[in-house]
Amino acid sequence: MNSVEIARLAGVGRAAVSNWRRRHADFPQPVGGTDGSPLFDLGQVRAWLMKSGKLNEDDDPAAAIETAWKALDPLRAGMDGADAVALVGAALLLAEREPSGLEGLAGTEFADRLTEIMAAEETGTPPLPLPDVHTLRAALLDAVRSVNGLGDAAHAFELLHQRYLTSVARNFFADTPEVGALMLGLAGRPDGTVLDPSCGTGSLLRTVAEAVPGAAVMGQEIEPAVARLARVRLLLAGGDPDIRCGDSLRADAFPGLTADAVIGHPPFNQVDWGFEELSLDTRWEYGFPARRESELAWVQHALAHVRPGGAVVMVLPPTVASRSSGRRVRRDLIRRGALRAVISLPAGVTPPMGVPLSVWVLRRPVQGEPVPGEVLLFDAADGQDAAAGPGPEGSPPWPDVAATVIEVHRMFTEDPATVVERPGRHRVMPVSDLLDESVDVTPGRYLQRPGPGITDLTGDRDELLRLAGALSDALPAVRPGGGGNGGHQAMISIGDFVRTGGLEILQARSADDATGSGGGGGRDSVAALTGGDVVHDGPPSGRVPRSGDVVRLRPGDVVLPRVTRRPAARVVTDEKAVLHGTAYALRPDPDVLDPWFLAGFLIGAGASLAATSTSRPGTTRVSDLRKVEVPRLPLTEQRAYGATFKQVTEFRRMVKRTYAVGRGLWTSMAEGLAAGTLRPGAPDSPEQE
Repeated sequence: MNSVEIARLAGVGRAAVSNWRRRHADFPQPVGGTDGSPLFDLGQVRAWLMKSGKLNEDDDPAAAIETAWKALDPLRAGMDGADAVALVGAALLLAEREPSGLEGLAGTEFADRLTEIMAAEETGTPPLPLPDVHTLRAALLDAVRSVNGLGDAAHAFELLHQRYLTSVARNFFADTPEVGALMLGLAGRPDGTVLDPSCGTGSLLRTVAEAVPGAAVMGQEIEPAVARLARVRLLLAGGDPDIRCGDSLRADAFPGLTADAVIGHPPFNQVDWGFEELSLDTRWEYGFPARRESELAWVQHALAHVRPGGAVVMVLPPTVASRSSGRRVRRDLIRRGALRAVISLPAGVTPPMGVPLSVWVLRRPVQGEPVPGEVLLFDAADGQDAAAGPGPEGSPPWPDVAATVIEVHRMFTEDPATVVERPGRHRVMPVSDLLDESVDVTPGRYLQRPGPGITDLTGDRDELLRLAGALSDALPAVRPGGGGNGGHQAMISIGDFVRTGGLEILQARSADDATGSGGGGGRDSVAALTGGDVVHDGPPSGRVPRSGDVVRLRPGDVVLPRVTRRPAARVVTDEKAVLHGTAYALRPDPDVLDPWFLAGFLIGAGASLAATSTSRPGTTRVSDLRKVEVPRLPLTEQRAYGATFKQVTEFRRMVKRTYAVGRGLWTSMAEGLAAGTLRPGAPDSPEQE
């Protein structure tokens, strides 16, 4: 393993590893590589870290998962990473089934038993290419030992699965348990057969298997290795899955199947989905989808695989509701009673995290039944994800929003007349109102929020008056500097502090680990402070996998964004978060460098000048950071500056809060007057005829 991997294992920055090598004579010696990029033995490094108290895998699951991940290197060198991870899951299952344990199985028997678990008969999945038995057995035994202390096998494997997701850039979506629970509720929690025709690693089906143990879960996935991984995940979750490999639209692996429910999160904006060769396919009961309407092809594929009266619940991009190329299919879905509800979700509730997705609920019509005359539209886009931190001010927590969506949909399904319209939130729309020229079913188009009344303004007005009165008291006390032109006599660079051990520069493994970010939402992820949080002075809004390459932030760390139009820095106080890939963290030695002093000068002209030297304007690189200079001052003077910088920061926050409240009050007054919910005059003035 190299220095980067050692840092990831210990949860520190690369500079810390370099310091350990210089300061500790007993640090393991390189066993390979070059002078500039040495390689170390994993076992020796782990032993040294644990002996030095720098690694405790019982307290830090991420370290155990990183060790397991590293143990899979010999397997990942010759096979897909998904297969390597799936083999660990198969080994965990085998350990549960084998009374004598894995150690008692001979090499050939060990491999044969794993192969049996990895792929059931007639799945259509190609054979798994295995390495030699010795390599396979040694790697898997090491990985299983690493995760044995992380609880039950299913939980340990989920942590390893999250680590796998951080290493790939495949175009499949690892849906969060939160959105899976919502979709299951909208489908009516079916206890029969549930199909996901684009199952990826099986996230949605896993939610079904855990919540409804009697359900038969079935899925299709185009990538053979990912299909095998999905099967193992579902076996560990207690299911008896039927996972098949292939392109669902071009090579349906379940011909003739009519499931009790179909759920899915199909790929978006597919260009090559089979437009030319599938033009006469019998699945297009509601019209042949246009070339750019791959999502509507998936919707009709799902409807073709559900029994009459069965539910289809699909996560789709919002544009599917309004694109002109999909009008004809949308019109027929509505006219024939197949489309029953469209729900707008908040951004960040499931990958891709930056897109405010929609959930479509459909029902295969039953021959002879009256055609429904209504569609439910629900706008939940201002809710907040339970795993993604705070949403808009005053918005309810996501579990409450999801429960409301499910309950309103249940009432709508039983009797649409019982659903009372809630302005700005949900409405039962007559089909005739949707079948206009555009056939646009975007909820926000029909759910206008009411203008504010006078009672809505009272709190903001009182808050504005309070803030205005407090601003003068919060103004920091400063005086002119000496020396005419000002300036500091002696300066020292950030790079010098790093070289002398007074400061570490920390960074997450990747700037693309987003969920705010990439695939790391849900129960096995942790809150992360992003570059945007620093710029906008918000709480941690990102998510990264708990088992991934995380840098845990500590009080006194100074965090700054990688990309920003203006310098910004933030001193960590009590945030319980890790570092997101869109930010750097500077960790000063408090006996050498005051964090508030450092943050204040990073926001000043030095950081601005350094940022302009990069080849990408607005992007700060580590090499740029090292050039930034701060005054060379004794610690007591640093702390005096730091205390004033802290006051300046609090003053800035108060100014921003005053501006935000004032702007909100102005907007509410203008909207209320225009909507007729407000009139000119003081609240207690007499009504004018």
